[in-house]
Amino acid sequence: MNPELRKPSAGGWAALAGLLLAFLLLALVTYSHLGEDAFISFRYARNLAEGHGLVFNEGDRVEGYSNLLWVLATVPFELLGIRIDIGARVLSTGLFSALIAGGWWAARRLSHVEDPWWVVWWLPLALAVEPLLHYHDDRGLETVPYAAILGGAILVIGAGGSILFAAILAAMATLTRPEGIGFALALLPAVAARELWRPGLRPRDPAAWRPLLLFAAIPAGAFLAQLAFRLFYYGEWVPNTMIAKRASGLGYGPVLSYTASRTGVPVIGFVGALLALRSEKLRPLAVATLGMGAAAVLFQLRAGSLLNEGFRYLVPLFVPSVIGVWLLVAFIAERLEIHRGASTARTIAAMVTLLVFLPMPFTIYREGSALFRGNTDAPRSRFHARLIEKETWDLGERVSWYLHEPIFINAEAGRWVANNLPSGAVIAGDQLGQFGYYAGRGQTVLDLMGLMDRDIARRGLSVQYLGLRRPHYLVAESALDTDFWPREWRLKPTVPSLRPVFDDPEFAKLYRPRWLLKARLSFSQVGFMVYVRRDLDDGRPLEEVFIGVEEAEFERRWRVLSPAQ
Repeated sequence: MNPELRKPSAGGWAALAGLLLAFLLLALVTYSHLGEDAFISFRYARNLAEGHGLVFNEGDRVEGYSNLLWVLATVPFELLGIRIDIGARVLSTGLFSALIAGGWWAARRLSHVEDPWWVVWWLPLALAVEPLLHYHDDRGLETVPYAAILGGAILVIGAGGSILFAAILAAMATLTRPEGIGFALALLPAVAARELWRPGLRPRDPAAWRPLLLFAAIPAGAFLAQLAFRLFYYGEWVPNTMIAKRASGLGYGPVLSYTASRTGVPVIGFVGALLALRSEKLRPLAVATLGMGAAAVLFQLRAGSLLNEGFRYLVPLFVPSVIGVWLLVAFIAERLEIHRGASTARTIAAMVTLLVFLPMPFTIYREGSALFRGNTDAPRSRFHARLIEKETWDLGERVSWYLHEPIFINAEAGRWVANNLPSGAVIAGDQLGQFGYYAGRGQTVLDLMGLMDRDIARRGLSVQYLGLRRPHYLVAESALDTDFWPREWRLKPTVPSLRPVFDDPEFAKLYRPRWLLKARLSFSQVGFMVYVRRDLDDGRPLEEVFIGVEEAEFERRWRVLSPAQ
């Protein structure tokens, strides 16, 4: 395949630079909060930077992360003295920007030299405003980098780029997430569609198979190397997180319902990719898009809860959905032959196509949908919430908050534990992200949810286990607001699996609630109950401790979970 290339002009490069600058400003002003789970990875990175190894607690080798390459990528920030949460967000936004630029590069290569400007610019613009990528971009997780790496591989394969580079991207995806090897293999048909049927080259020719073998070998090598490291370092075949989070999936109904939502963008993208199979120059990109989209849906059927953190596990579907819609736009433009002096009717048809499809990436889920009940933060998206707030464009305020240390109750609880409980104490908790990161450096933090604990991951938490491990303190996120939580849950753990253990009469013989950590916010719905082991109990009554910032400061800095006023 040799698509007729556009020669990049100074104006084109300037326009791309302008789009990326606008995107960076948008990413800044829509910033809202860091993800809780990101700080699990950050603690592993900090311990590695400090020479303790890839561990959550010193001397305890358990793979409680599932994003090896992302953990390693954030280590330099710790070594350089850069706050790791800022470094992670900058790196995530930078890779998101690279994906946008890659969309421009691919669309330019696959469009006709005389096509109207919007055929090229639709794809990078749509990627730049994809709401769920914005939702995850500021969370400090590997979510957007993973999507950008996979999206980059799709674009490189589909637009005639280097197979070696595409293979390296696929290997990076494999090292970023354990299931990345599956998504890498899902791109093999696209490589075959591009390489085995090139003009003048028959599929039986050995030269036609070399790119395919190269693309398969590099991700497979990365997968095997990571597997060998895991067996050597942790003594396990799979990350402990995969055992702790094991689930049977949701079934076809909810997953297909999701793919049909978001104003139909995934479905339209699927249709666009199918139609684009009829175009010789668009076919490799179409096959790559279909392969990645299908792999994302199949993985979700096995990955557990669909509503996990704003559809985090379906991120590999976001980018191919947008690319698929662009394929439909490009296919229509190609069939209308608007680059050959099209008639007025064809030009009007092309503009209608633009008007119909361009707004789609801006839209997101229908409010009140039963599918998204309990996860209303994600459907609204920070992208939309920030754009309608009065102070959105106060860049000074946004920069100040971007650089501000996390002030959420989980982080504040960790700081309180670091400052008020003894150094060297063994503390068990159920929210090990921000809380675990900010707890004392000399304090061992056990995970009641099992991500960093092999026994709990395999057998679940029990009173007997607590009796054997005998942590000095337990810190559990607890329900406060009876308008939000059921009345019978008040002051009990918010995690359902923990309540039977904490309600067990034997538990009361081991631990007693000593402090209730509450945020200085009238709308706060959770606190942290700190339990002390009975033999360490000083006999004082339960004490309420207020932590964090005042409500006015919190509202001024981070007003996103409630509708904009």
